[in-house]
Amino acid sequence: MASRDDTVPIDYGLPVELAASSAEAVAAQAFAERRMTSYVGRLRTIVNEDTGADCPEGRERVAAQLAEWAEQAGCECDLFSTEGGSHFVARLPGSGRGRVVLLGHHDTVFEHGTAATRPFSEKGGRALGPGVADMKGGLLVGLLALEALATGERPFEAVELHSAPDEEVRTTALPTLDRLRGALAVLVFECGRENGDLVVGRKAGAWARLAVRGHPAHAGTEPERGQSAVLGLCRELLRIDSLNQRRPGLTIVAGTFSGGTMANVVPERAEAVLDVRAASANDLNWALHEIAAASLDAGLETSITVDGPWPGIEPNPGTAEMFAEAERLAAAMGTRLGGQTSGGVSDGSWTADAGLPTLDGLGPVGGRDHSADEYILLRSVPVRCGLTVGLCDALGRGLLCCQRLPEGGGLKGIV
Repeated sequence: MASRDDTVPIDYGLPVELAASSAEAVAAQAFAERRMTSYVGRLRTIVNEDTGADCPEGRERVAAQLAEWAEQAGCECDLFSTEGGSHFVARLPGSGRGRVVLLGHHDTVFEHGTAATRPFSEKGGRALGPGVADMKGGLLVGLLALEALATGERPFEAVELHSAPDEEVRTTALPTLDRLRGALAVLVFECGRENGDLVVGRKAGAWARLAVRGHPAHAGTEPERGQSAVLGLCRELLRIDSLNQRRPGLTIVAGTFSGGTMANVVPERAEAVLDVRAASANDLNWALHEIAAASLDAGLETSITVDGPWPGIEPNPGTAEMFAEAERLAAAMGTRLGGQTSGGVSDGSWTADAGLPTLDGLGPVGGRDHSADEYILLRSVPVRCGLTVGLCDALGRGLLCCQRLPEGGGLKGIV
């Protein structure tokens, strides 16, 4: 980015490579500030397009729109067909070594018609609308970073922006995960936390479907001949609730419950779906085994099936080194940065589990995801763009050259 007229030599008292990356971050921040009108216009366009699970045409239109904008920035673009729709990739080639992946998704949790009833809006420096934080605002930060990088030195082999069409509903790994293998690092554009923190860790998660079968009987004339699956399941849920926090950060929430057929029948069947989150794969394994260890009254039967598991982002040297670099870059841009572990999952969980150093939460500062109050702070966009560009530059200049997570995942043998 040294070719930009706003770039000036800056001495940060750092090694030459790190000082250069800090200067790139500052230049990219200024670059983004000048392009905020374009950013907001693009955000309005894609937020006002429904891209939920029931809107495949909308997801395809947004993927095509992203490709059009990325091609205008000089990127090579592809759309790969997957079961969930088109997976978008934009590639900006460089002159150095090492490939950096910017990762996101263009689907949302909102059903068809939401964009028409609650379209994009701005209020008090906030952008609002379905998917503005999770994560269309983040995708456009990634695109803005590609535009900034395209004008500069590019000390990397390539920077690629990937966007999946089905992150919100998929319980399996990215179908394009093999295309990411071999990358130096993955930067994920889920929104920054409401206090501005990046996401340096994520809990592992799974969804356990617990079903109980009893014996029906007439509830009025001979209830003693029946065995209630509802009561059996309620007792199990109370036992399972006692597992909360038995391991640090472990949470188990009964998200749904159903049972019985009619008010005058002792219930034969009952079912609950449990959301299980844990700080590590080992703790998730432990929780699922404990959930499966049902102790029911005689005559009741239980079964458990597990959707997932979805891996977490556990502490690792690669993420720690990238976060430390992000702190340095933030200081160069005149701000401070923190990091935290999130209970939510992202496709960054899969890349981390595959051994790729992963740093998450690089999207705009925002929150209230999945609700009508979802928002991002527009003033955070230039800083997030600067962080992204600075990290890509630092990675190209050798950050993480001695760091690599072991190949393979951490979620083996889960029942």
